[in-house]
Parts: sequence; structure tokens; C-alpha cells
Amino acid sequence: MRRTLLLCLSVCAIVSSAACVSHGREVFLREGCVNCHRFRELGGGGAPDLSEVGSRRTADWICIQIGNPASHNPASRMPAFPRIAGFDLRSLIAFLRS
Repeated sequence: MRRTLLLCLSVCAIVSSAACVSHGREVFLREGCVNCHRFRELGGGGAPDLSEVGSRRTADWICIQIGNPASHNPASRMPAFPRIAGFDLRSLIAFLRS
């Protein structure tokens, strides 16, 4: 867990630029987040609405949730997405916090 947190802290230094947020939207669509989660006008399904997640959660929390949702909730049905990393991860978090 500590290793995951340290990795996320280093990866989640976010610069919210229009290009980063736009790429984050693409990641949200490409990785299928939109199939379960709603974010404003996009998607929907049985998973929580993420439209306000950026005002409720820190970038570090979102980073950990994407990589290892069971660390926050052992009963989580959300799969882990460790393959979302680097610029894709920073952009996805910027999008969710936009």
C-alpha cells in the first residue's frame, strides 16, 4: 500500500491545462470508465456518478482509487486499472477534477 501511495504521489502532480483535461476525457472514454460511471453529460450505469468527485476527493485519493479500488473499499466491484499510468493517469485525474 505504501509503495502504491508513493507512486501515486509522484505521478499525480497535476497541471490542469486544457490539453491535459481533453486527453483525460479521451482516457475516460477509451478505458471504458464511461460504461459504468457518469461524468456530467457522459455515460452512466450502475457505478457512482463522478461529476463531483474532484470537489470531494484529492488527486492522490483518485489516483489510488484508479490503481487499486480495493484499498479504499475491500468490497469494491470496480476493477483495478494499473495500466493507466503516466500522462494518461495525470490527464484522467485532471479531467475528473475539471
